[in-house]
Amino acid sequence: MPQLFEQYVQERVYLKGVTPQTVIWIRQSLKRFDGALDSKQTVLDRIIELKNRGLSNVSVNTALRCVNAYFSWLHTEHGQPALRIPRLKEEQKILATFTPEQSRRIINGKAVGRNELRVKALALTALDTGLRIQELLNLLRSDVDLDNLTLRVNGKGNKQRLVPVSIEGRKVLYRQLSKHQFPRVFCTGRGTQPTKRSLHRDFKVWCGKLGIAGVRCSFHTLRHSFAVNYLRAGGNLYYLQRILGHSSIMTTEKYLRSLGIADLQKVHDGLSLLSR
Repeated sequence: MPQLFEQYVQERVYLKGVTPQTVIWIRQSLKRFDGALDSKQTVLDRIIELKNRGLSNVSVNTALRCVNAYFSWLHTEHGQPALRIPRLKEEQKILATFTPEQSRRIINGKAVGRNELRVKALALTALDTGLRIQELLNLLRSDVDLDNLTLRVNGKGNKQRLVPVSIEGRKVLYRQLSKHQFPRVFCTGRGTQPTKRSLHRDFKVWCGKLGIAGVRCSFHTLRHSFAVNYLRAGGNLYYLQRILGHSSIMTTEKYLRSLGIADLQKVHDGLSLLSR
């Protein structure tokens, strides 16, 4: 089994082009089920153990995605019995987003110093495009097309996609690129890639200065805020899926839960036959 597992990991890297972060996730996920991948029953028994240790359904399901992918590979490539472990039921939570007032504070907030200016530029680009923090850090000058208002984004699994930028977003990127001559759009003073840890810290501190409270101040919250605002403004769900780089529309649909009755009423008034 260890030999087959290493072969599986190598194929993900060399044939599927998964990132080092994905390899870490695969190893960590399957480590939770180390010694319990012999049968469906042993996996189910391990799930009970993990739940008794206090692991949430979301955490268990994250690992099960990898376990099921591994079982599928064993069946397809090595003729082993087809196994699929059902995922646990998850609570349907509404994703945290910045309020319109908090978003305005981020957009209009004054940044002082190189770190704050960089983190503000990152935050505004995230609000404008919905990019993940790693996708923002991967951006190169050659990926930015200011004339055509697009970004060439290298997403999960090294999949590329074109993402639109607004006129205001172009101004942010133009100012950012004017500050240095390095290949990376968002970089340190030496042109290297800043760590996500330091950027999350800088963003949290800056949000504190802006008086933003009651919400998790993270780049993923910026991504959620972009998606919900896109739908609230009448954006197409399938367009949003392409912008965010989701492989499944079901992943994108979770943002619909964040829409309130006022948002639904606004759309209804515009679409009702009686309103035409």
